[in-house]
Amino acid sequence: MHQHERKTPLGRIPVVLVFEISDKVRLNKVLAALRAMDVTVTQLGEQAGAVQTTVMLIGHIIHTDARDTIDRLNAIKGVRVSGMGLAMGGATQESSARMTITADDEKRARSAVSLLQKIADEKKLLLLTSLEAA
Repeated sequence: MHQHERKTPLGRIPVVLVFEISDKVRLNKVLAALRAMDVTVTQLGEQAGAVQTTVMLIGHIIHTDARDTIDRLNAIKGVRVSGMGLAMGGATQESSARMTITADDEKRARSAVSLLQKIADEKKLLLLTSLEAA
C-alpha cells in the first residue's frame, strides 16, 4: 500500500507490505532477501491467529459519524478497526471507505461484520463484503 499523503525525510513515498508467513525460517529468508535488495524494514510484528476482513462502506460516512461506527466495532472484545481509507466527494456527495477489521478469530470477525451491517442499515450506508466475510 503506497502512502502518498506521507513522505519520508528523504522525500520518498512509504510503502506498506503485509506478509502472512507462518514459519520463522521462511520469514527470516524473506527478510534477508529484502535487505539484500536494500529494502528497509521499519516494523515487524506478529499477530498469531489474527483474521483480517476488508469491507467497503458507501454513503454519507462522515455525516453519519464515522467515529461512532469505529468505536462500536472496537467495543467488541478481540476486534479492532486496524485501517480505514476514505474517498470523499463534494459536501453533499456520498463518500466511500475501505475498512480493515482485525479480529482474534473467525467468530469475532463474523460478529464484527454482522454488527457493521446493522450499523450500515441504521445509517443508510451500503456495506460491501467479500465472499469470505459473508
